[in-house]
Amino acid sequence: MGKKTLIALVILALLPIAINPADAASGKVKIGIIYDVGGRGDGSINDATAIGVTSAKKKFGLSDLDVRELVTSGTTFDRENRIEFLVKANYDLIIGVGTSFNDPMTYMSDKYPESQFAIVGSAGVESINVSCMYFRGEQSAYLAGVMAALNSKSKKIGYLGDSENTANGAMSRNFTAGAKHAVAKIKVFNTSSGATSNAEIKALSSQGVDVLFSTWSRNGTIISAINNSKKPMKLIGVKPEQYYLSSKAANKALIGYVNQRFDLAVSDLFAAAVSGQSITDIVDSKNYVFGRNYVLANNGVELRATAANQTSISAVATAKGAILAKKISVLK
Repeated sequence: MGKKTLIALVILALLPIAINPADAASGKVKIGIIYDVGGRGDGSINDATAIGVTSAKKKFGLSDLDVRELVTSGTTFDRENRIEFLVKANYDLIIGVGTSFNDPMTYMSDKYPESQFAIVGSAGVESINVSCMYFRGEQSAYLAGVMAALNSKSKKIGYLGDSENTANGAMSRNFTAGAKHAVAKIKVFNTSSGATSNAEIKALSSQGVDVLFSTWSRNGTIISAINNSKKPMKLIGVKPEQYYLSSKAANKALIGYVNQRFDLAVSDLFAAAVSGQSITDIVDSKNYVFGRNYVLANNGVELRATAANQTSISAVATAKGAILAKKISVLK
């Protein structure tokens, strides 16, 4: 057993007691949250998080004096500076929004081991005092495969991921498995993209793909590429990361989307902090990441239909039930 593993196990054994426990009498805590660039009103992960903040403040009777909301300018220095400001101001829990906080949280959690941190939408921080609230995509990718296959007229569908996303392999495998479960002879084309998705969309269109599931979220060019493709193409996306799905242009193509409950993750963090606890479920045992995985069973992710046909909606519901009953196992 390595030293890192031993330390993690020892700390976990001691974790019925929270780091920086709240005042049990008043139930009040000081919680700091740092939004990514744009803050409230971005139509993306910040807004989804803010919904949870507003709801949790009301639920637990917290005021603006109890909850401090900051917005980063986007640089690593600024992220670290804002985290450190909250640490020195004795906040009980400091939350960062999005994967861009991975490196700053890693550095600051090591620098301040007695403080408690959390990051929403990431499994990328290997620190016992950081709760990683991560939205797993394997189950929703399977359901997206079911929806895509049953909405395809050409019986050719595609998966488009981000070349930098380490979850691409598992996502594409489960998308394919879900599609084959729904339509045995469906053809599935899997690809990934870097800074722009135009070339990949064009290639998929030329192969006859008419329904696409995309986890790529760097910018909104994917919508114009789909709407300008020579053959009509429908889209299944991911919210809130793909902020452009709320645009009028996206409505022409969108038939459904995976919803990641950033608001639920924030509510869970607030609840834990108010009760003087921290969230330390095992997120990734291989890399010693702790926090919470959000899946179908705890309502952390869901596949919502917007313009999908009724046959696919019914099939998705059936497949979801089978996954929850463990009659369908997702692929790793």
